[in-house]
Amino acid sequence: MKRSGRALGMVMGVGLLASACEPASQLEGGADWPELEASTIKNGSTDPNGTPKSAWHTWKEETVDALRRRLLLDDGTINPEILALGFLNDPEGQEVFDHAFRCAVEPGLVVKHPTGIYTGQGMVAGASDWVDKGLGMDVVYNVLECVIAFVNDKTDGVSILLTGPNVNDTGDHAGFIYSEAVWCADVATTGVVSVRVYATETFGDGCKLDPAAALAQRYCYEEGTCGLRYEGLLEKSGHCVPVGAPEDGHYECWGRPCTMTWLTDPQPPWCRRRRLPD
Repeated sequence: MKRSGRALGMVMGVGLLASACEPASQLEGGADWPELEASTIKNGSTDPNGTPKSAWHTWKEETVDALRRRLLLDDGTINPEILALGFLNDPEGQEVFDHAFRCAVEPGLVVKHPTGIYTGQGMVAGASDWVDKGLGMDVVYNVLECVIAFVNDKTDGVSILLTGPNVNDTGDHAGFIYSEAVWCADVATTGVVSVRVYATETFGDGCKLDPAAALAQRYCYEEGTCGLRYEGLLEKSGHCVPVGAPEDGHYECWGRPCTMTWLTDPQPPWCRRRRLPD
């Protein structure tokens, strides 16, 4: 058993590992926050669950393999080819499978399995086809980004909104006025999963930390092994362009749709000094 190591959007309550960020004196004394984003009302859908970092980085390649195969047989049971990948034999694999299911499968579709009950949320446009056939890589990338946005190791909730050309909309959500980053998943010909990330100036100004370090703490499990590729500030990138108004958070990078995250807090936990054990 393998062990660890469109106006669009979705909002997720996720808790993420606190990172080395800002000296405590500056945090306690306050800061000059960046200007608020032009639109304070964003479309989105809610989902409070998270996936541990170790689980994601253990099972992310198998996630791609699963998404490329038909999910269900005609009788509504999970495809044995997907079961053979081992997800559902491992508690961490179950969590990753659950989030891929929630991101991709249409709302209300429920599959019962001895390891749990899996319910679709329909977060990614075009991904509901997974039930009947393997997904094309253009959709797989966005499903991976959806799962990536849930990755965290803490149980304390941190509200996050996702927007993007291929993120489905189920309603309006106020308060997500701090843009964080644009995430673009990639899969090498060898099958290795990585993600390019472009931090926004709003995030950099609010966090007061090197954005690369903050986002690494947000996503990475072991230093140098997580496949996070920091590409600098979004506003200075020559590879990403807005689709529509920038404040809507719909971006294409390198010619394909990616996924943007928004926060209600300009200093999320990964922008605070990590407290070492006593």
